[in-house]
Amino acid sequence: MNDKSSIIDSASILVIRDNDVTGKLEVLMVKRHPDIGFAGGAYVFPGGKVDPDDLTLSRDIPFYPAGYSDFIYTAFREVFEESGLIIGNEGDAVEYRNALLQGEIAFSEIIKQANIIFNPDDIIPFARWVTPRQYLKRFDTRFYLAKAPQGQQVIPDFKEIIEAKWVEPIEFIDQFRNEIMFPTLMNLKLLGQASKVDEALDQARRRKIIKVEPKWTNGIPSIDPRAGYGELDYHGLYQGFKGDKV
Repeated sequence: MNDKSSIIDSASILVIRDNDVTGKLEVLMVKRHPDIGFAGGAYVFPGGKVDPDDLTLSRDIPFYPAGYSDFIYTAFREVFEESGLIIGNEGDAVEYRNALLQGEIAFSEIIKQANIIFNPDDIIPFARWVTPRQYLKRFDTRFYLAKAPQGQQVIPDFKEIIEAKWVEPIEFIDQFRNEIMFPTLMNLKLLGQASKVDEALDQARRRKIIKVEPKWTNGIPSIDPRAGYGELDYHGLYQGFKGDKV
């Protein structure tokens, strides 16, 4: 059985906006390359594991739950790598994206050289999920919520991410549930409790975050009901994990 030392810290970010035409809440979803070993071909929120360089940028934010300040720049970096978006003043960041993807420059250096200005107060803790114990590769993922920046275009990296789209949370579940993992679906449902960006941000600020580690018994999941997800929805979910179970 895996222990705490084998869990990988990671961050994921739900980037949201109000549609210019319909006015309805939308969230950015990205599709992972099918050849990626973990969750290949699934629709996810931008995110990934923590890089040591991210931790050099972290600072305490008094109203954040414990453990969220440390990984906020992982969320900033991952959404930039996978979608090209900078949650803040982008400066000249676009010129450095390929070098970052190739591992030729650290994100901390890009921030300095491109004059990027982040406001950590604009990104809000949303949820926390830990991979169930039966998986060999386990993640402790902090989910964040952020309003989409104005005037920036989403461009997938076309390596790890092959597609990106703005979607209405509940409608997306109805159409693509066989390409969505359980945590992604449940967080889409949680986000779908709001109809506008401001409402979603306000709900996230007021909600107490309860760490979720699903338990599966005979193919049926259970989670701590205090986490606020209500009725669980798991039928027809993405089953594309590639040999990562015990």
